[in-house]
Amino acid sequence: MNLLELILVLGTVIGIVDGQTIQVKDEAGQTTTVKLACINVPKTTDNSEQAATQQLTQLLPPLTPVVIRNTQQLENEETAAEVYVNNRSINLLLVESGNAVVDRDTIQDCAENRTQYFIAEANAKNQHWGLWQQSNSDVNQSKISTWQGKLIYEKIPPVMSVRAYQGEEFFLITNTPNQNQLVLRPSAQVSQAKLRSLQNQQVKITAVYTEGTRPNLTETACPLNADGQCMPQGEGYQVLSIVPLQPHN
Repeated sequence: MNLLELILVLGTVIGIVDGQTIQVKDEAGQTTTVKLACINVPKTTDNSEQAATQQLTQLLPPLTPVVIRNTQQLENEETAAEVYVNNRSINLLLVESGNAVVDRDTIQDCAENRTQYFIAEANAKNQHWGLWQQSNSDVNQSKISTWQGKLIYEKIPPVMSVRAYQGEEFFLITNTPNQNQLVLRPSAQVSQAKLRSLQNQQVKITAVYTEGTRPNLTETACPLNADGQCMPQGEGYQVLSIVPLQPHN
Protein backbone atom coordinates (compact mmCIF):
# COMPACT_ATOMS: atom_id res chain seq x y z
CA MET A 1 0.00 0.00 0.00
CA ASN A 2 1.27 3.47 -0.87
CA LEU A 3 1.58 5.40 2.39
CA LEU A 4 -0.01 8.46 0.77
CA GLU A 5 -3.17 6.61 -0.15
CA LEU A 6 -4.45 7.44 3.32
CA ILE A 7 -4.33 10.73 5.20
CA LEU A 8 -3.91 8.96 8.54
CA VAL A 9 -1.72 5.88 8.77
CA LEU A 10 -0.92 3.65 11.73
CA GLY A 11 2.68 2.59 11.94
CA THR A 12 5.60 1.53 14.10
CA VAL A 13 8.93 3.33 14.42
CA ILE A 14 11.88 1.23 13.30
CA GLY A 15 14.65 3.83 13.32
CA ILE A 16 15.81 7.46 13.54
CA VAL A 17 17.61 8.85 10.48
CA ASP A 18 18.42 12.34 11.78
CA GLY A 19 16.92 15.14 13.86
CA GLN A 20 13.97 15.53 11.50
CA THR A 21 13.60 12.15 9.80
CA ILE A 22 12.44 8.73 10.95
CA GLN A 23 11.71 5.34 9.41
CA VAL A 24 8.31 3.76 9.96
CA LYS A 25 6.73 0.43 9.06
CA ASP A 26 3.01 0.60 8.34
CA GLU A 27 0.39 -2.07 9.03
CA ALA A 28 0.99 -3.61 5.60
CA GLY A 29 4.68 -4.07 6.43
CA GLN A 30 5.90 -1.32 4.10
CA THR A 31 8.88 0.69 5.32
CA THR A 32 8.72 4.43 4.65
CA THR A 33 11.05 7.32 5.42
CA VAL A 34 9.10 10.15 7.06
CA LYS A 35 10.34 13.73 7.35
CA LEU A 36 8.67 15.71 10.12
CA ALA A 37 6.57 18.36 8.38
CA CYS A 38 6.18 22.07 9.16
CA ILE A 39 9.41 22.32 11.18
CA ASN A 40 13.08 22.81 10.44
CA VAL A 41 16.23 21.90 12.36
CA PRO A 42 18.70 24.69 11.43
CA LYS A 43 22.14 23.24 10.83
CA THR A 44 23.86 26.15 12.56
CA THR A 45 26.10 23.80 14.54
CA ASP A 46 26.64 20.07 14.87
CA ASN A 47 25.15 20.31 18.36
CA SER A 48 21.76 21.51 17.08
CA GLU A 49 21.37 18.46 14.82
CA GLN A 50 22.67 16.15 17.53
CA ALA A 51 20.26 17.54 20.14
CA ALA A 52 17.24 17.09 17.84
CA THR A 53 18.34 13.55 16.97
CA GLN A 54 18.80 12.72 20.62
CA GLN A 55 15.34 14.01 21.53
CA LEU A 56 13.72 12.07 18.67
CA THR A 57 15.49 8.93 19.87
CA GLN A 58 14.06 9.46 23.35
CA LEU A 59 10.56 10.28 22.10
CA LEU A 60 10.45 7.51 19.49
CA PRO A 61 12.33 4.41 20.63
CA PRO A 62 12.09 1.36 18.33
CA LEU A 63 8.63 -0.25 18.06
CA THR A 64 6.84 2.91 19.25
CA PRO A 65 3.32 2.92 17.74
CA VAL A 66 2.59 6.18 15.90
CA VAL A 67 -0.16 7.85 13.93
CA ILE A 68 1.06 9.62 10.80
CA ARG A 69 -0.85 12.49 9.19
CA ASN A 70 0.59 12.83 5.71
CA THR A 71 1.05 16.31 4.24
CA GLN A 72 2.92 15.76 0.97
CA GLN A 73 5.13 13.44 -1.05
CA LEU A 74 8.67 14.79 -1.37
CA GLU A 75 10.82 14.50 -4.49
CA ASN A 76 13.25 12.03 -2.88
CA GLU A 77 10.40 9.56 -2.21
CA GLU A 78 10.22 10.57 1.43
CA THR A 79 6.89 11.42 3.00
CA ALA A 80 6.37 14.69 4.90
CA ALA A 81 4.02 14.24 7.83
CA GLU A 82 2.99 15.09 11.35
CA VAL A 83 3.79 12.21 13.68
CA TYR A 84 1.64 11.62 16.78
CA VAL A 85 2.22 9.52 19.88
CA ASN A 86 -0.57 9.39 22.47
CA ASN A 87 -2.29 12.32 20.71
CA ARG A 88 0.84 14.50 21.04
CA SER A 89 2.55 15.89 17.95
CA ILE A 90 6.23 14.95 17.95
CA ASN A 91 6.84 17.79 15.47
CA LEU A 92 5.39 20.27 17.95
CA LEU A 93 7.35 18.79 20.86
CA LEU A 94 10.63 19.45 19.01
CA VAL A 95 9.64 23.10 18.59
CA GLU A 96 8.52 23.36 22.22
CA SER A 97 11.92 22.14 23.42
CA GLY A 98 13.79 24.58 21.19
CA ASN A 99 15.33 21.81 19.08
CA ALA A 100 13.46 22.90 15.94
CA VAL A 101 11.88 26.04 14.51
CA VAL A 102 8.66 26.56 12.57
CA ASP A 103 9.14 26.17 8.82
CA ARG A 104 7.32 29.24 7.48
CA ASP A 105 7.31 27.79 3.96
CA THR A 106 5.27 24.69 4.84
CA ILE A 107 3.42 25.61 8.05
CA GLN A 108 0.18 25.89 6.07
CA ASP A 109 0.35 22.09 5.75
CA CYS A 110 -0.23 21.97 9.53
CA ALA A 111 -2.94 24.61 9.54
CA GLU A 112 -4.93 23.03 12.38
CA ASN A 113 -2.00 23.48 14.79
CA ARG A 114 -0.44 26.58 13.21
CA THR A 115 -1.01 28.85 16.21
CA GLN A 116 0.35 26.24 18.62
CA TYR A 117 3.56 25.96 16.59
CA PHE A 118 4.20 29.71 16.69
CA ILE A 119 3.40 29.93 20.41
CA ALA A 120 5.77 27.03 21.12
CA GLU A 121 8.57 28.65 19.14
CA ALA A 122 8.08 32.04 20.80
CA ASN A 123 8.14 30.46 24.25
CA ALA A 124 11.29 28.44 23.50
CA LYS A 125 12.94 31.57 22.17
CA ASN A 126 11.98 33.60 25.27
CA GLN A 127 13.29 30.84 27.55
CA HIS A 128 16.52 30.43 25.49
CA TRP A 129 15.97 26.69 25.13
CA GLY A 130 17.80 24.48 22.66
CA LEU A 131 19.10 26.22 19.57
CA TRP A 132 17.91 29.57 20.96
CA GLN A 133 20.90 29.40 23.31
CA GLN A 134 22.97 30.26 20.25
CA SER A 135 23.35 33.77 18.92
CA ASN A 136 20.33 35.19 17.12
CA SER A 137 22.54 36.05 14.16
CA ASP A 138 23.18 32.33 13.51
CA VAL A 139 19.47 31.51 13.57
CA ASN A 140 18.47 34.55 11.50
CA GLN A 141 21.06 33.67 8.86
CA SER A 142 19.26 30.38 8.31
CA LYS A 143 16.12 32.31 7.33
CA ILE A 144 17.70 33.72 4.14
CA SER A 145 16.52 31.72 1.15
CA THR A 146 16.25 31.82 -2.63
CA TRP A 147 13.01 31.19 -4.50
CA GLN A 148 11.74 31.08 -8.07
CA GLY A 149 8.15 31.65 -9.07
CA LYS A 150 5.50 34.04 -10.37
CA LEU A 151 5.23 37.45 -8.71
CA ILE A 152 1.65 38.53 -8.06
CA TYR A 153 0.54 42.05 -7.14
CA GLU A 154 -2.90 42.57 -5.58
CA LYS A 155 -3.91 46.11 -4.71
CA ILE A 156 -4.76 46.46 -1.05
CA PRO A 157 -8.49 47.12 -0.70
CA PRO A 158 -9.41 50.55 0.74
CA VAL A 159 -11.96 48.99 3.12
CA MET A 160 -11.16 47.52 6.51
CA SER A 161 -10.07 43.89 6.09
CA VAL A 162 -7.49 41.48 7.47
CA ARG A 163 -5.36 41.86 4.33
CA ALA A 164 -5.50 45.65 4.54
CA TYR A 165 -4.52 45.43 8.21
CA GLN A 166 -1.58 43.15 7.39
CA GLY A 167 -0.54 45.22 4.37
CA GLU A 168 -0.12 42.25 2.07
CA GLU A 169 0.04 43.18 -1.61
CA PHE A 170 2.94 41.21 -3.15
CA PHE A 171 3.02 37.42 -3.36
CA LEU A 172 5.25 34.78 -4.92
CA ILE A 173 3.68 31.57 -6.22
CA THR A 174 6.67 29.25 -5.97
CA ASN A 175 7.74 26.86 -8.71
CA THR A 176 7.45 23.89 -6.38
CA PRO A 177 5.07 20.91 -6.51
CA ASN A 178 2.76 22.39 -3.86
CA GLN A 179 3.03 25.98 -5.25
CA ASN A 180 3.43 27.77 -1.93
CA GLN A 181 2.25 31.38 -1.75
CA LEU A 182 4.81 33.57 -0.01
CA VAL A 183 4.07 37.10 1.17
CA LEU A 184 6.75 39.46 -0.15
CA ARG A 185 7.83 42.75 1.43
CA PRO A 186 9.85 45.54 -0.21
CA SER A 187 13.21 46.50 1.29
CA ALA A 188 15.93 49.13 0.98
CA GLN A 189 17.43 47.00 -1.80
CA VAL A 190 14.18 46.25 -3.66
CA SER A 191 11.53 48.96 -3.65
CA GLN A 192 7.76 48.65 -3.88
CA ALA A 193 7.94 50.18 -7.37
CA LYS A 194 10.45 47.52 -8.45
CA LEU A 195 8.19 44.73 -7.24
CA ARG A 196 5.19 46.25 -9.05
CA SER A 197 7.18 46.50 -12.28
CA LEU A 198 7.68 42.71 -12.28
CA GLN A 199 4.10 41.66 -11.54
CA ASN A 200 2.88 38.53 -13.34
CA GLN A 201 6.46 37.66 -14.30
CA GLN A 202 8.61 34.67 -13.42
CA VAL A 203 11.34 35.89 -11.10
CA LYS A 204 14.15 34.66 -8.87
CA ILE A 205 14.41 36.29 -5.45
CA THR A 206 16.68 36.20 -2.45
CA ALA A 207 14.76 37.07 0.68
CA VAL A 208 14.98 36.99 4.46
CA TYR A 209 12.02 35.96 6.56
CA THR A 210 10.83 38.60 9.04
CA GLU A 211 8.39 37.99 11.85
CA GLY A 212 5.38 40.23 12.27
CA THR A 213 4.78 42.51 15.21
CA ARG A 214 1.61 42.66 17.30
CA PRO A 215 0.06 46.02 18.23
CA ASN A 216 -1.12 46.48 21.80
CA LEU A 217 -4.78 45.50 21.98
CA THR A 218 -5.47 48.28 24.49
CA GLU A 219 -4.07 50.93 22.14
CA THR A 220 -5.47 50.02 18.76
CA ALA A 221 -8.32 48.21 17.04
CA CYS A 222 -7.15 45.05 15.32
CA PRO A 223 -8.39 41.68 14.07
CA LEU A 224 -7.83 38.99 16.70
CA ASN A 225 -6.35 35.52 16.44
CA ALA A 226 -7.59 32.40 18.23
CA ASP A 227 -5.80 33.48 21.43
CA GLY A 228 -7.56 36.83 21.59
CA GLN A 229 -4.41 38.75 20.62
CA CYS A 230 -3.89 41.17 17.75
CA MET A 231 -2.86 39.41 14.57
CA PRO A 232 0.75 40.18 13.55
CA GLN A 233 1.60 42.84 10.98
CA GLY A 234 4.59 42.86 8.65
CA GLU A 235 5.18 39.10 8.53
CA GLY A 236 6.66 37.86 5.27
CA TYR A 237 9.76 37.65 3.10
CA GLN A 238 11.75 40.88 2.75
CA VAL A 239 13.18 40.82 -0.76
CA LEU A 240 16.92 41.49 -0.87
CA SER A 241 17.36 40.91 -4.61
CA ILE A 242 15.14 40.07 -7.56
CA VAL A 243 15.79 39.24 -11.21
CA PRO A 244 13.32 38.29 -13.96
CA LEU A 245 13.68 34.82 -15.46
CA GLN A 246 13.95 34.32 -19.17
CA PRO A 247 11.04 32.29 -20.60
CA HIS A 248 11.93 28.84 -21.93
CA ASN A 249 11.83 28.46 -25.68
